[in-house]
Amino acid sequence: MLILFYPSYAQSHPHVWVDAAVIIHRNDAGEISALEPVWIFDDLYTASLLPDLDQDQSGEVEKAELLTFARDAIGNLQEWDYFLKVKRDDEFGPLYRKEIIADADVLNNRLLLRFKLDLEKPVALGTSVQMQMYDPSYFIAMDVIENHAVSYLPAAMNACTHSVTHPDDNLEDGTTLSDLVFSDEEVAQNPDLGSIFAKTVTVTC
Repeated sequence: MLILFYPSYAQSHPHVWVDAAVIIHRNDAGEISALEPVWIFDDLYTASLLPDLDQDQSGEVEKAELLTFARDAIGNLQEWDYFLKVKRDDEFGPLYRKEIIADADVLNNRLLLRFKLDLEKPVALGTSVQMQMYDPSYFIAMDVIENHAVSYLPAAMNACTHSVTHPDDNLEDGTTLSDLVFSDEEVAQNPDLGSIFAKTVTVTC
């Protein structure tokens, strides 16, 4: 079965690694109108997954098969809010339009998955939006690429600002998250374990 479709809440450490970024879409007024997460999976997971995607057993995963995977994957992630936690105006959970555009490709032997979430209500100018991308179970470790965390469409509009906050920044005693060890019991008692390791991306347009 495809790991991405069925996150396991019984694991205490990640088995899949993802480099993540987000594309900010803006409407004609410059407001944020859509969020488009971009995930690039590690090469080992990609190699294990591709044979399952080759439905016609041609020896090559064709674009149509990748698109089928993308649509199914995003559909299955809906109940986990697409592994995307968003806060604006001190409130969580912007509403998305029902139609979601998903795409997938293979670049440098790594699976790339991207999906556009159109907002029913655009984010007003001057409003800060905070985003975290994580698998609550921490089966999939998602790491925001800090130097390429955010891009904008259309790119020609007046610039927005963004920043990335590392979760280690919130630790006061000098401990890093990589030093933390969780028992199976602690994992079972914390269904939102992935949030502890999630970087926060803040965007203001």
